[in-house]
Amino acid sequence: MEPTVNARRAGDGIGTMTASAYLETGVRLHYYDCGDGDDTLVLLHGYPQTAWQWRHVLGPLADAGYRVIAPDYRGAGHSSRPSDGPGRTADLRGGVTLPRAGYSKWTMAEDIHLLLHEHLGLRRPAFVLGLDIGSMVATAYAFRYRDATRALGYGEASQPGTAVFDRLRNSAIEWHYNFHALLDLPEALVAGRERLYLQYFFDRHAARPMAVDTDAYATAYAQAGAMRAGFDLYRAFDQDADDIRAAVRDGGKLTIPCLGLYGTASLAHADAAEDIGRELADDVTVVGIADAGHWIAEENPEALVESLLKFDGRRT
Repeated sequence: MEPTVNARRAGDGIGTMTASAYLETGVRLHYYDCGDGDDTLVLLHGYPQTAWQWRHVLGPLADAGYRVIAPDYRGAGHSSRPSDGPGRTADLRGGVTLPRAGYSKWTMAEDIHLLLHEHLGLRRPAFVLGLDIGSMVATAYAFRYRDATRALGYGEASQPGTAVFDRLRNSAIEWHYNFHALLDLPEALVAGRERLYLQYFFDRHAARPMAVDTDAYATAYAQAGAMRAGFDLYRAFDQDADDIRAAVRDGGKLTIPCLGLYGTASLAHADAAEDIGRELADDVTVVGIADAGHWIAEENPEALVESLLKFDGRRT
């Protein structure tokens, strides 16, 4: 279990609430809620992380005037992990039809929209930012809920439905895309070795690997069903690509401001953010985060906050 978030700097008075929401989709989402006001910033984590990856930036972003919502998306952290497998759910809510799998990013975007607009009662469009697979969810959200999104942030991921994704998915750097998409074999090989497996990715893709809280993530993904849910994110990539291509075809590119992020020490994504932006959006700003690899929210949170605030007009 991850430690309690302390998103307060000395004297700033900003607190963080941790809570869970039961959604109409049948999914239970755990989330952090930090700050006040009606300008909402949604932070979507990547794999193999949880919303804990944002712990260093919640307070500073709330200080800057955002209400920051950082959920564990379905399958991760303290949120529920729907599965296509047989068996009865341990969730005993009467009369609720629980979901079976549903790890397409289009479906996961619905969870986030329900959290914001049904559970939390938000009415204004949000700034939605994701890293790694969280950026795929954020992108799906921006296309599915165009009127509910005022800005998009994405980074450190090749987006399904783009030429960048098609180029990278079979590369030596992204070998795990095809491995994770296999049914059952990844679960069998990784069971009992979650920390060893996840540590490989944290070390290989980081400029500052000690900044990544491997203990918290290894504990989270050692829970029953957690690694399967993580692999299911990859098994949905073909559907994700179809959904994004259809969204661009039917509704055109995104017209909202978009921020593309990458770690300057990233092996795979330093050159991808701008290409992805050109394929999906009309208004794109691309920023490299210095002294960071793939895990930029943990490796250099100060630079991430500064870049986000400058992009959104809160810093000059």
